[in-house]
Amino acid sequence: MVKDLYLSDFTCFAKANLHFCKGINVFIGRNGTGKTHILKCLAASMKANAAFARSETKSKDKFGDLFTEKLRGYFKPDALGHLVNKSGTGAATVRISFPKTGTLEYSFGEKASLAKTDNNAYIEQPHFVYIPPREMLSLFDGFISLYEKREISFDETYLDLAKALDVAPLRNAALQEAHNMLSPVLAKWNIEVVRRGNQFYVMEHGKEYEAHLLAEGLRKVATIIYLCINGEITRGTTLLWDEPESNMNPALISVIVDLLIELSKEYGVQMFLSTHDYLLSHKLSMMAEYATSDSPEMRFFSLYKKSGEDSVTVESAETLMGVSHNPILDEYSAFFDLENEFMSKIQ
Repeated sequence: MVKDLYLSDFTCFAKANLHFCKGINVFIGRNGTGKTHILKCLAASMKANAAFARSETKSKDKFGDLFTEKLRGYFKPDALGHLVNKSGTGAATVRISFPKTGTLEYSFGEKASLAKTDNNAYIEQPHFVYIPPREMLSLFDGFISLYEKREISFDETYLDLAKALDVAPLRNAALQEAHNMLSPVLAKWNIEVVRRGNQFYVMEHGKEYEAHLLAEGLRKVATIIYLCINGEITRGTTLLWDEPESNMNPALISVIVDLLIELSKEYGVQMFLSTHDYLLSHKLSMMAEYATSDSPEMRFFSLYKKSGEDSVTVESAETLMGVSHNPILDEYSAFFDLENEFMSKIQ
């Protein structure tokens, strides 16, 4: 599992120390407060570390090259130095720690072309999957070869998701465990996801549909299902999911929350979720508050900018009630007040 993340002058963060739980870590905040940056920073660092394990060259320079490559691939800045906080010291530092196994750390300056690191050995880490906001099932056919041969606007998180979906399904006992993991979805929705060639199909109540003909929210659910049945999400996996709720019906969000809780509690999947959604964030918080025996460990991170400041401040708590800045709830409260105002005029 990922234990801690320290950021110094990285993108919109001047100084941030984030201490994660082994269960579900939820990030909320207005646009531009760095939720996606945290997820991409974690994923890019772990991807570089994994690539170093496969590398024939084992040196600090090689480690730095791989960090640089993945930061550029995941964030797509015009220059590496553009990831340095413009109001800071002129140099960014990232440090990620894993319990018992070690720490990944690197830094770079505003004018740097390469990241620097003291690491010269692979740090043992969990297998991870990053799911970006836009679904991949409808884009999958030909995407990997297109990305590797042409310059396109998608960042590398989409390539990595396509490669994760390219893995063949599990068999026998492993496949049965995957279906057990998916029980919160399958109990409420009679669905099966299959792949033939480079196309995905969804079987719903005995009827077959091409995945690209389904609504995007349904394709996102189908993506999670397939990542479970092909073993990319399994026991001990780290799941990073950016805006699960995008283009998803509230009824499906409730099903997804049940699945996330099952995966974390019963199968030890550590999760990092960024969200703007009231139902997703507050249902998770309610489970942490009122159904503690049935819930995994949770931690909520609120990202916000203080008045007059450009850098982001981070606060955290085990429930949403414990954080003082909740823009999701603020907007719903404002809507409720507006509704009451209109109703009072009618009366």
